[in-house]
This record gives sequence, structure tokens and C-alpha cells, in this order.
Amino acid sequence: MHFYPLSVFVVGLWYSIWSQPKTRFPHFDETLRDLSIGDINFLQTTDTHGWYLGHINQRQYSADWGDFISFVDRFREQCHEQDSDLLLVDCGDRHDGNGLSDLTSPNGVYSSEVFMELDFDVITVGNHELYVKEVSELEYNTVVPRYGEKFISTNVEYLNDNGEYVPFGNSTYRYFTTDVKKYNVFALSFLFDFTGGNERIRVTPIAEIVKQKQFLELLEEFSNKPVDLVAVVGHLPVSHDWLETEVLHQVLRRYFPNIVIQYFGGHSHIRDFTILDNKSFALQSGRYCETVGFLSLSQLDQDNIDLDRKYIDFNLQSFLHHTNYSTVDGFNTKHGLQVSQRLTDISNELNLSETFGVAPHSYFLAGADYNSNDPNSLLRFFENHILTQLEPKICHENMDPVVSSQNNSRMVLINTGSIRYDLYKGDFNRNSQFIVSPFKNKWKVLQNVPADVAVQIQPILNRGPYIMSANSANQLDTSQLLSPYQRAVNSQMNANRLRYGQTTVDDLGNDGDDTIHKPLPKFQVPNVIRSYEYVDKLQPVDIVFYDFIERHVLWALQQACGDDRLLYHSLVQQLTFYNDCELEFNVGELLKKYALKNWQ
Repeated sequence: MHFYPLSVFVVGLWYSIWSQPKTRFPHFDETLRDLSIGDINFLQTTDTHGWYLGHINQRQYSADWGDFISFVDRFREQCHEQDSDLLLVDCGDRHDGNGLSDLTSPNGVYSSEVFMELDFDVITVGNHELYVKEVSELEYNTVVPRYGEKFISTNVEYLNDNGEYVPFGNSTYRYFTTDVKKYNVFALSFLFDFTGGNERIRVTPIAEIVKQKQFLELLEEFSNKPVDLVAVVGHLPVSHDWLETEVLHQVLRRYFPNIVIQYFGGHSHIRDFTILDNKSFALQSGRYCETVGFLSLSQLDQDNIDLDRKYIDFNLQSFLHHTNYSTVDGFNTKHGLQVSQRLTDISNELNLSETFGVAPHSYFLAGADYNSNDPNSLLRFFENHILTQLEPKICHENMDPVVSSQNNSRMVLINTGSIRYDLYKGDFNRNSQFIVSPFKNKWKVLQNVPADVAVQIQPILNRGPYIMSANSANQLDTSQLLSPYQRAVNSQMNANRLRYGQTTVDDLGNDGDDTIHKPLPKFQVPNVIRSYEYVDKLQPVDIVFYDFIERHVLWALQQACGDDRLLYHSLVQQLTFYNDCELEFNVGELLKKYALKNWQ
């Protein structure tokens, strides 16, 4: 297999800047790797989760969606000048994780408006478009019509107002011809085996759909048509240990034995590139508008494909460098500037910059060692200062507030997947609150748990993501308590593959990042954390936890009770709400309360 030679360029220019307020360039002594334009080129976004304002407190990801739109326009011009095609793909998860998305009802009204300013060639749905019925309705009734035949889903269906299940998109596939090279592209889209959708959603697992007559007939039909490239734009990881991709690939390869099959993935929030065979590759491009994935392919009809892949940092330095512009004024497009201004207007309308305090230093999810009590650990900070602020309160349920015995200790448990991002030094505002933890969960409580049982719950849930078999009736996959990103990072660290943050190692080596980063440490993250306020180590404990992890906690309780079935059932019978005021006492609100008290 032939790969383009690496060229390195050191940027040493100072630019004047116009973009969103507070946008900042990275340091200009960073080395950038160039992109190698091929016959057909792709830019990929995935798992943006509404981060279209950019990362105000992180220079390396500080571009906004308007800047990206300008980059796409300029890069397309560059590709066309070289007689090459450029296609844009998005792999879903555009909701949950940012104030721009989460402060509207339903979630995503403004963020979807901004996202739709950019045209894509193939776009699909992620699981975060499917949890809440109103979000699915917004996506289906607004985003799907905007993109027409370009919005596809092969294994996700939507129950329309006529009571009929239809593809969550305008089709299960797209077949089109590129503008420049006139390549015929057959595109499909798949979501991983997701079971958490709302009542309007039906997902057929890949393992089942590849056996269905209708799908096999579709493959048979297009195997007899001119196809130069099969593109699978899906919302599932591309890593080798994600078996659904291999199941799908084996079937596709039977029908397209000599055609390039290019996969685009998402969900696990990492940068990755894998090789499935000599004419099949898979690209995954991070999360949260930190990364633009780039892929170029040439000589599609040859046995040895020329290719290049890069992970472009989401900032103006990278955008200008890769489009050969030396000034922002020359780089900006009218459309990009309009979108940046619209983002500013929305930010002001939602009051996203309302300040609750100034964080004295940065706290890190995986960049600080939780197990050694690193003072920069965000998880330890939450255990010691945030979860302790929780109070019993009832807002919705027809019941009285829980009254705990003054002699009881209290343990508060949350899954680390509910904490989505690092907390950076500086201004902590309304947007930051949603960035760190956007979820609106309620709290439940198991009362009067014997102390010797209660102290086992966290260790049982933290034994490790892969020692429990999901196929066993009395066991549970506790890796689901982690975020998709942390599951992938923990897995790769266990395999001694990933050692540092955005210094990416994939199937092509370690030269994929467009910016040569200074490596940062990464540590494994537990499945759950707890605050433990005890009166007496021998007294009973009230175990309080997010309702989202109820089945995991009850499973762990069952393990801790061992053969004492009577004890287990007596404790579960007392399960009730501790605090159902999800708008007032979710983790993000608890963090806000702390900031108002301590960071003024």
C-alpha cells in the first residue's frame, strides 16, 4: 500500500482576527502536517453535541461553526482547482452537551438551525437524537427535510404521524455521482445496536438487518450497477474490537468484492483510523467540534489505494494553513461571517455568557489521576464538594420528602459518564455548566442499607468494564456507566495502545494529527464515583443515586447481599425518590451552586 509522503510546515504568522467574541489562536510555534489532496476527498464531523460556538477556554479548538463553513468553502475551491472531489459527511449525535443545544425546548432548536447552515453530502442520526421523543420529532421534521436525499438511515426507523414506521431519513441509502471525477457512490448508514430510543424509534441491529431479504436485495441491485465507492456513514466506533462493523463488512464484501468500501464512524468520541482489508478503511473524527476528519483516496480502481488521513484541530490556525490563506480577512467568507454573527446573537439571547464565578484552576476527567487523589481530578472535586450539596426534595411525585434517620450515613453515587468534559480555569458561565454535565436526572434512594453492604456497591460497579458478561442473566456490563469516550480510552489503555490525549495512534501510525501536540497524560476513569458522609461506620447507610443508573445499582446491591435474598428484597421494597427536582438539583446545577458560593 502506498502512502503520501509527509510534509511538515511550521507556521510563523501573526494574523488579525475577526470571528466570534473571545476566539483565540493557538500558539504559533506549533508544527502542522499538510493534507494530501487525492482524487476524492472527505471532511467528516461527528458527535458535535452542539459545540458550534467553539471552545472558548481551549485555544486549540476555538473556531466556531462559521469559521468551519468558511474552511469548507475555501477547501472545496482548493480541491476543485486540483480537479478533485470533496464530500462532507456527518455521523450524528448533534444534541446534548452544550448550552447552545440544551437551553431550548425541545433540545436543539437553535443548534440545529446553526448546523443546517452547512451542506452535507451524506448525513445520519446518532443515539442522542433518539432518547427524547420531542428531540426526535424536531430532527425528523426539521433536519431530515433540510437535507433531502442526503439524510439516510439504513437501520433506524421513525413512527410517523400516520402510524407507519419509515426510515429516519429520506431513504435507507443514497446513490449519487460526484461533481468532478464522476465517481458513482453508493452510501449506507447504520447505528449501533441501540435499545434506549423513545416510543417513536425502532432500531434493527446490524446482525439482524444483514440477514433480511429486503436489505440483501438492495445490495444485489447495486452490485449490478456502476459503483466506484461504497460509503458507510454510521454512528458506531470503527475500532477493531467493535464487532458490528466486522459483521457488516463481511456481508458488504460479498456483494462488492473489488470495490473500495469506506467507513465513517462515531459514538466513542475518539480519533481513529482502521484498515479492514486492502480496499477498505474506516475513519472516526473525535467529538465536540475538536476535530475535522480528513481523508483522501486516489486510484480507486487499483489494488494499491493511495490515501491520506488527518485529524484537523478545530481552530483558525489549522483552517488557514490547510487552505493556504495568510490572513483571516482573506479567508473569511460572507456566509461564514453571517453564521458567526448568528451564533453571537443566539449566545446573547440564551445568556450563555452569564458568569457564575471564576474557576481557580483546571480540573480534568482523565488528565488527572483519580486513584492517587490528584487535586486536579474533576471526579475527586465532585466527590468532595459537589455531590455533598444534594438535598432531599420532591417536586413532582405525589409523596412526602424522604426523612432520613440522623444516625444514618449517606452515600451519593453517580456514573462518570454523566460528567462529559473537563472544567477549565477561568470564567465559569451558563454554557460551561452544560458542557461539564448537561443531563437532567432525578435521584433515588435505598434507605437503611447495612454499612458492610453499602461499602461494596462502588467497588462492585468499578471492577472493570469487561469482566462482566452481558450474556449472563445475573451480570451487567458496567462499562455503560462510562461515557463512550472514556470506554474507548480505557479499552485502548488496557491494550497499551493509547498513552496520551490527542497524540493519536491508529492503524497508519502516529502522524495523523495535523498539529503535533505536546503529549498529555491520560488516566483510567472509574465507572462510578461517590461521596460518603458517614456518621458512624457501623450505622446504616442511605444510598442516593441518579435514576439513570438504577438497574446497575440494584444489580450491585444484589451482588453485595450475596445469599441473603430476604435482605435484598426488603431493601429494594423501600426504593423511592430522594429528589425528583431535575431542573434544580442535577449535577450541573449543583456545580453552579458551588461556583456561586465559592468562585465569586
